[in-house]
Amino acid sequence: MQRCPCCHARLNDAPQCRRCGADLSAARQTEQQARLWLALSVQALRRDAPELAARAVNRALSYRKTRPARLWQAFLERQFYDALYQNIQQQRWPKARVFLTSLQRLNGTDQGALRRFQELIDSVTDTRPSAVTGDIGQTSPH
Repeated sequence: MQRCPCCHARLNDAPQCRRCGADLSAARQTEQQARLWLALSVQALRRDAPELAARAVNRALSYRKTRPARLWQAFLERQFYDALYQNIQQQRWPKARVFLTSLQRLNGTDQGALRRFQELIDSVTDTRPSAVTGDIGQTSPH
């Protein structure tokens, strides 16, 4: 934090604003929490945990909407869409569902495109067992 949220004076490392005397400890703690959640999001993506990465960046943004957090969120969105398309193309439905869920966490579940992807994955995974056996609900006599 470079400026006081109350009077916009330039700040130093003091716990109070030198101009208006505002207590800055809560604001600085909020900034620290935002940085920690953003770092957790980066670590989660490195460890192939996209859902956790999405949750963590959203939490970081809930503390403070910083430029790095917004850029990271946009980066995650692009990465998750790329992974979703790739997994759908390769018919890896469980992994596609993970990236779809991660996108829903980033953007909310009410987006039309994400709903259509959800319907696609649900329809393919729901009908897959019956396609193997032939008729719905019937198994082969072997």
